[in-house]
Amino acid sequence: MKAKKVVASALAAAMMLGSATVVLAEAESDVSLRFIDVSPSPQRQQYYESAFAKFKEETGITVNYESVPWDDAANKLTVLGTSGQLPDVITTHFLWLGQFTEADWILPMDDYVAEHGEEFVDAVRNLNWKAEQEKYGHIYTVPDGFMVKGIFYRKDWVEEIGYEIPTGADWTYDAYFDLIKALYNKEENHYGNSFRGARGAVDPLLAYLQTFTGGYVYDEEGNFLLDSPECVEAVEKWCAIYKEGYAPEDSVNWGFVEMVDNFTGGLTGTLSNDSEVAISCQEKMDPDTWGVLPMPVSTVDGKLMNTAGSPYAYTVSKSSEHPEEAIQLIDFLARPDNNIEYCKMGGLIPVKNDVGDDDTYGPDGPYAPFLAQLNDPNFTVPPMYGPFNYTDMHQDTLHTELQKYLLDKQTAEEFLTTIGTELESRMKEYLANNEGATVESPQTMQ
Repeated sequence: MKAKKVVASALAAAMMLGSATVVLAEAESDVSLRFIDVSPSPQRQQYYESAFAKFKEETGITVNYESVPWDDAANKLTVLGTSGQLPDVITTHFLWLGQFTEADWILPMDDYVAEHGEEFVDAVRNLNWKAEQEKYGHIYTVPDGFMVKGIFYRKDWVEEIGYEIPTGADWTYDAYFDLIKALYNKEENHYGNSFRGARGAVDPLLAYLQTFTGGYVYDEEGNFLLDSPECVEAVEKWCAIYKEGYAPEDSVNWGFVEMVDNFTGGLTGTLSNDSEVAISCQEKMDPDTWGVLPMPVSTVDGKLMNTAGSPYAYTVSKSSEHPEEAIQLIDFLARPDNNIEYCKMGGLIPVKNDVGDDDTYGPDGPYAPFLAQLNDPNFTVPPMYGPFNYTDMHQDTLHTELQKYLLDKQTAEEFLTTIGTELESRMKEYLANNEGATVESPQTMQ
């Protein structure tokens, strides 16, 4: 047994040096790892337990699955970290990294990234890892997948009317609006768009407005930038989809569920949302009836503004007695075959370049447009509303003020002035109260 344990440890060490393809057949090991999932569900637990069984077959290393509900996860991990009892591998949210690194609870993965970084998609290297390096001086995580936005559309409707959708630099927001209008057919009860008018309604509009500012919301002094004449006109174009009847009248009250249900149910022809919607499309629609387009590009600088991020990432605890084996487990979970299975479960985009011949992520698969965006050199992730707490505005003010314009109770300029005044006040207060703080910049693939 001791000899086999030595072999297994040697292979784990070799993996740290880059021998990721080495597998120990029918191995045995005394090593046992703890893994904690901070967003548990029956599907996730089933996936992880199955993956860990396969990992043991290949390496002889046992992995024990633990979980904690998301609402309690931050507090639970803080208690475990303070007492030096964090599991070997943690599913981590990016908002926790500041605390974890400052407390010295997690291990850098710089050596692993140096050896295997080129295996990962550009977005991991140029967004996730670049940000970690700049903020913390090291790289600490391997993301579990990517959530990327796209334009879901009724491919069969487009074919029926013989419409040619522009591509490349011609696929702008104006082209998107033209597509929405082309798909509207009152006699067929076909509306052009699943318009979001309730909570979260300003989020997709924000990305459109940022195409006129290079991705910024504020200037260096914290002044709100999205109330320019160009942005006022953009709000008017965006909301004309609703005000001119190309979206159902009750969509002024639609949130995520209503948008998706009415797209998959055959009422609307386009829907702008995250890649997770593909799961609902696959379950409820014929594959020949729907497709995905990339987000429109900016007419100002050609950038492709899109929200993108990793729901969670894998991190090694500094208190782990088996850090090499923990990294070996993370590398196993990121392996294309395992990561693809995981991403299909959650509607995510794989983190590795190699997706093989898998139809889902192949050049003709439903996720291909998301992958193409992640690897587009013009792909840009703009900041949201600010580094300060804006939860109250997101829950109420933002969409209620937009609804006032949708219902002709105020102008587009008044809408932007109202939300801009409050956001600017909070941004300047944040800068004044946090010495050395700066306005958030868009992240690019450059």
